[in-house]
Amino acid sequence: MNTNCPVITLDNGLNIANWSSPHPFTFTTGEVLPACDPDRVKSMSLDIKETVFPAPIGLYSDIEIDTSIPTVVRDDLRKLQHNESIDIILIPFMVLDAIKKAGMHRGKCRVIRVADRMTKEIYPNKFCI
Repeated sequence: MNTNCPVITLDNGLNIANWSSPHPFTFTTGEVLPACDPDRVKSMSLDIKETVFPAPIGLYSDIEIDTSIPTVVRDDLRKLQHNESIDIILIPFMVLDAIKKAGMHRGKCRVIRVADRMTKEIYPNKFCI
């Protein structure tokens, strides 16, 4: 599997890619999908525009975030989508939201479904769309 991101084959047979997370994912089965290299994490960032709204009491600000998908990110996602040895591409929720907003095809892209908030384990057979 020639990819620039970590990929694991789970006991259930699914090949899962960690597209850009700097953190490993531990499945309820004990399997661990490694973290991405810091350079990859940085290179796969969305373009983010922030609009700041000061709070009436002045102690904080509200931020409205507008995301867009840079060409390098689109190209990398397309490459992984066409990689037949990958079944699921784990992406951050914000990236999934940007994909939907851009009218792109979600394809193999999924978001983790946390099984246990305390241990942070994720399901090996349930993913969010």
